[in-house]
Amino acid sequence: MLFPFLVSLVGLFFLLANAIRFYMTCKKRDVLYRIITAYLVLLFGVELLCHIIGFLYPNSNFFLSHYYFIFQFVTLNLFFYKSFSSKALKQIMVIVFVSVLIILGYQYFKRPSLYWEFNLVEIAITSIPLLFYAVYFIVSNLKKHKHNYFYFCNGLIIYVTSSAGIFLSGNSESVIFTEPFVLDFWFFNSLFYILYQFLIYKEWRSLNFRRKTKKKLQ
Repeated sequence: MLFPFLVSLVGLFFLLANAIRFYMTCKKRDVLYRIITAYLVLLFGVELLCHIIGFLYPNSNFFLSHYYFIFQFVTLNLFFYKSFSSKALKQIMVIVFVSVLIILGYQYFKRPSLYWEFNLVEIAITSIPLLFYAVYFIVSNLKKHKHNYFYFCNGLIIYVTSSAGIFLSGNSESVIFTEPFVLDFWFFNSLFYILYQFLIYKEWRSLNFRRKTKKKLQ
């Protein structure tokens, strides 16, 4: 069945559309806006390769998961680091960031073959910190009048929770494209991904609406 694959292509299309929207409007924007732009562009590159390789050579795109999770971890760590004002929290983030990279570096040094497999440790230690940061970001900014990046963080929490849960469950055959295409965990993960991209679009629309409104008032 090609239906689940087509659903995943819809998610890829939304990702591309969001990447273009942010890229076309990132001039003279704050650093958080530019970080999200870079995040979307990087992930589109990885997702595009994942779809192509997964379709042409089923079960041969496992290695791309490393780029996906590491790119996401690096860019969103930078996003939250720039967002938070607490020096203590920033120090903790640096320690966590360096620790994660050291652990992953040691893993791949000791076991190079892991590059071609799913790394459950990598998925866990790159996803869990982002969930904590996103929740903290939302809670710490609830009392503020402007809720910038709330749509983005809520979408991140929903998608990372579902995605990491699927990967960590060990259902690798349900995650990577196989023949025949069936309604499996990957299909439902694609639905959450579409929701995530929709919330990113809502974030883009909200940020740019406020920007246009501010210009009119000046």
